[in-house]
Amino acid sequence: MRQSSRFPMLVIAMLAARSPTAAAQAPTFREVTGHRFGERITEHHQMLTYLRALDQASDRVVVQIQGQSWEGRPLPVAIVTAPENHARLETIQAVAQRLGDPRRLPPQEIDALLEDQPVILWYGGSIHGFELSGSEGALKLLEHLTTSSDPATLEVLRNAVILIDPMLNPDGRDAHTHINHENVGRESSAKPQDWSNDFTSWQALKFRTGHYYFDTNRDWFAHTQRETRARVPTLQAWRPQVVVDLHEMGVDAEFYFDPPGEPYGPYFPPYAFRWFKEFGNAYAAAFDSAGFEYMTRERYNYFYPGYTTSYGSYQGAVGMLYEQGSTRGLALERSDRTVRTLADALEQQYVAAWTAARTAVARRRELQREYYEAHRQAVADGAQGIRRYYIGPDGDPVLRRELASLLVRNGIEVGVLEAPLTASRLRDRSGSAVPQLTLPSGTFVVEAAQPRNRLLRSLLEPSNELPADFLRQARAYVDRDENPRFYDITAWSLPLLFNVGVYGSGDPQLPSSTPWQPDASASSVVPPPKASYAYLLDGRSAASVAALYHLRAAGHRVGVLTAPTQIAGIAYGSGTGIVRVGQNGPGVHDAVRNLARRYGLQVAAVNSGLSDPGFPALGSGDHTFNLAPASIAILAEDPVFAYSFGWAWYTLDRQYEIPTTVLRTRSLASTDLDRFNVLVIPSVSGQALATAVGEGGVERVAQWVREGGTLVTIGAATDFAREQLDLIALRDWYETDEGADSTRYDVPGAIVRAELDHGYWLSAGYDASTLPVLVDSDRLYLAPDGPPSSSRRVVARYAGADSLLMSGHVWDESRRRLPGAVFLYEQRVGRGRVISFAEDVNFRAYFRGANRLFLNAVILGPSGN
Repeated sequence: MRQSSRFPMLVIAMLAARSPTAAAQAPTFREVTGHRFGERITEHHQMLTYLRALDQASDRVVVQIQGQSWEGRPLPVAIVTAPENHARLETIQAVAQRLGDPRRLPPQEIDALLEDQPVILWYGGSIHGFELSGSEGALKLLEHLTTSSDPATLEVLRNAVILIDPMLNPDGRDAHTHINHENVGRESSAKPQDWSNDFTSWQALKFRTGHYYFDTNRDWFAHTQRETRARVPTLQAWRPQVVVDLHEMGVDAEFYFDPPGEPYGPYFPPYAFRWFKEFGNAYAAAFDSAGFEYMTRERYNYFYPGYTTSYGSYQGAVGMLYEQGSTRGLALERSDRTVRTLADALEQQYVAAWTAARTAVARRRELQREYYEAHRQAVADGAQGIRRYYIGPDGDPVLRRELASLLVRNGIEVGVLEAPLTASRLRDRSGSAVPQLTLPSGTFVVEAAQPRNRLLRSLLEPSNELPADFLRQARAYVDRDENPRFYDITAWSLPLLFNVGVYGSGDPQLPSSTPWQPDASASSVVPPPKASYAYLLDGRSAASVAALYHLRAAGHRVGVLTAPTQIAGIAYGSGTGIVRVGQNGPGVHDAVRNLARRYGLQVAAVNSGLSDPGFPALGSGDHTFNLAPASIAILAEDPVFAYSFGWAWYTLDRQYEIPTTVLRTRSLASTDLDRFNVLVIPSVSGQALATAVGEGGVERVAQWVREGGTLVTIGAATDFAREQLDLIALRDWYETDEGADSTRYDVPGAIVRAELDHGYWLSAGYDASTLPVLVDSDRLYLAPDGPPSSSRRVVARYAGADSLLMSGHVWDESRRRLPGAVFLYEQRVGRGRVISFAEDVNFRAYFRGANRLFLNAVILGPSGN
């Protein structure tokens, strides 16, 4: 911002040395950074200095800081427009809000509003940190808009407000840039093998992602990452009509621009389709004129709503994608021995971005009018079919509140029922009819007749069906052993992923509700009265396990109930945390209350451990156990799959605030594992891991388990426990007589039903007998041969074929093979145990419904009976 801008002395000296006429103008990029575009990779601090210089020197720019990355780097956005528009930015924003909400703008007022309303565009550069040219191209556009005064530029500035966020992923970009700068010689080498261009698979994902190894281009509706949460309010405040996402891809590919390929989601805004074509034609003309190669209408699709581009469209804009062939560093040789330089790549990004601005301005009124009409259609759609969604009382109360908060952050209006309601004409989260349900007051309600209708339907409906034509073509690819073109997962229904009850209603009668905002419930957890015997932490909430961890780490004695009970007529579910007052010091009262507030937990105070007849007492020898402290380590670096590591690390470290120690694979053999009683191995090829840690490392881990350690394996890491450690007796279906010669079929990110083994500590906290789980692989594990054994337990297995699929797509072969296969397995080995998940239980940190299973494994594992 202007009042907080700070210039390095070198930049001040440069500006002071300019002529009087030039001094009134914005500085060039080179004057501030010391290098031309493409000569060097621009680092975050240089970008920030440049934006601050523009903020101070130019009357066309205001820079705002939206927040900070996980590593503390500021996240700026430059707001660029003509000086006269800067003088009325609040009015422009207010009109943009009215255009995006037709309930506040009658059609007869539209012409007057559009008379002088600039079109609003948002550009985001390089959300994948090592995709360099997107940020550089966005910065070149910024330089053009602030230093050029030709008629075309002035026309754009008068008729547009342009938001430029040049570095969407500063942490990943700087990690890559620093290594490139360390390794580059006097002249940059274009050879892919040069150490300035060559990096490991772990480094590749580190550079692509942010601090926690998340792909933030999949996070736009989930808001798990700080960077996403910082930027969404900007989009909500400005309601842009155009959103542009600047990316890179493989070195041999030529520049891509929209229209995208198929499929589209069933709720994807039709408004965007027409404008994809209009902008695409403009890009083609500009690239033809410049002699640039390009492709369009292929490879990329917007079925998944969490990309920058598709999310922009679901927010009402025309969300568009640019994909440029990568240079990795300053230059990279292609397979035909020609070289693409960073200068070449960023020039094409800039030309496309400038073309988008000119096209939007040239068709400003038409674009804005259709934007408004698209929102009118969205509201009208909400008055048909399923008219509202209730977030019912079943499921984890903390996750219910988090789901409602997430919807609000996405610009979706949420209310709460003012009184109990008996609702009819309902459909549950899987699409089955529910004749009638009584919902308590305070139930969250989401009316469909609102401007974000298409987004809320995409997120809350049971499934987003894929077009039949696309599936036929995808199957043809599979049968030819080719990529089937599923660009991402095929299921993301938030009620299923959060494992909460959401009910769609077709009732035209509006219920009585009041608007709700997340802040309103920040203090909604009522502290329990002072207990004389024990505090009971709500077993339905995964967060109760985290609270037990912190209580135990602070020296308090705590336990867990593994079966439902009832005390004084009040029911308590399995997984309930037990904190007995008499076994702890006087500080336990405040400790419990503070943790209840910290995690939003419901806590009951009881005055006796005696249960009602037919239920286990709180001191039951069969249905309770006390916790030992958990000391947790997690394995990282090659060949571990960095996404899987990041999801597990983030789930523990940020979502539940559980401290962990991150161990490098290369040091596993020499690490004193006795310092830990839990080791989490994220998804990894078992053979590759065995090679990386060596024979000594493999034996060290196996011996550690036998001596009492809890090993938790995720996804493909389960094969390491099966094959290299030889600790568990799970079978691989592909090694059976039936499966030996069978073709493998990946499940492309579908949600299926799993059946839980109730009454066991690993499944504690779940009332229902089934759980929605996300499957995103071809893995098929079977229970061990032979009779049941107390040392081997299948805790969760996939349901039968008739009830298996809940959302998304699975091939017929998978539908036949998955039923009965193992999702979660535990085997005791000596004094220790192995707990294995067949799939990634922490997928993108929005597979929240399985959090309790993961926390049970990691925190209760050392104590489980």
